[in-house]
Amino acid sequence: MKCLMFDLERGSQTIGSPDSIQKLFGFPVLAPSTFEQFKKIIADLYTVQKSIKKVKVGTLEIDQEVLETVPKNGTKIDALILDTFSELSKKYQRSLVNKDGRMKMQDWGKLKNTLDMLLEFITRIPGVLVMNVHSKLKEFDDGTSKVLPYIDGSTKEDISKWFDFVFYTRTITAPNGDSKYVWQTRHTEKYDHAKDRTDLLPSEMPQDFQAVLDAAKKKGFESCKILIIGSPGSGKTWSLKTLINKKDN
Repeated sequence: MKCLMFDLERGSQTIGSPDSIQKLFGFPVLAPSTFEQFKKIIADLYTVQKSIKKVKVGTLEIDQEVLETVPKNGTKIDALILDTFSELSKKYQRSLVNKDGRMKMQDWGKLKNTLDMLLEFITRIPGVLVMNVHSKLKEFDDGTSKVLPYIDGSTKEDISKWFDFVFYTRTITAPNGDSKYVWQTRHTEKYDHAKDRTDLLPSEMPQDFQAVLDAAKKKGFESCKILIIGSPGSGKTWSLKTLINKKDN
C-alpha cells in the first residue's frame, strides 16, 4: 500500500525521519504551512470526474450521475493521511481573523462552508482516507461529559457523517505502569461520534488499521474512510504505521 501523508503539525517525527517514512509509505511526507498551500497541493494531485452509471430499478434502467475525486495522470495513491484536521482548520481560521485577532460573524459561516466542501471533496477520493483530529472534553451542567473533535465552529458537530469509522483513542494504564493504547469504536454517551459501519469490530480494540481494513473488505466497501479522535500522545500518529501490512514488506 502506498500512503501519502500530510503532516500539518510536525507529528510525523513520531513515526521516523522523512527518509524512513518515504521508505515505509512510498511517498514523501508533505507539510504545507498554510491552508492555501494545502488546497493547491490537493488540486495538483486530484481532479473531480463526472461519470454516468446505469442502475436497475426493477425493470427500469436509470442513469445516475456520479462525481468522483480521482488522482491526476493515473498516480496510484492507496491511502491519504491528514494529521491533523484540527490544525488544518486552524490554518484556515488564522487567514480569516482581522487585525485584533477576531473573526467577524459572517466568517464563522465561511469557515463552516469551506471545511464542509473540503470534507466532501476528500471523502470522495477512492481508497483509504485516515484523518486525525485532536479531542476536547465538554462538560455539562448535569455532570455528564462528551469528548468532541477539536475543531472551531460547528463542523465538529457533524464531521462524523463523512466517515465509515469514527474511533476515539484511549490510554489504559496497567498496575505496573505500562500503557496500552486502544480505540473506542462504539457510541456511548461520552464518545458520542464513535461508530463502525461494518458492525464487525469490538467496542474496544488495539490501534491496528489492518483489522479495520479487513472489516471493510469483508463488507465489500469500495473505499474506507476513518476518523481518529484523540488527545496528543494517545497513539493517533504512531498507529499510522499499521496501515502497512508487515506481510507485504
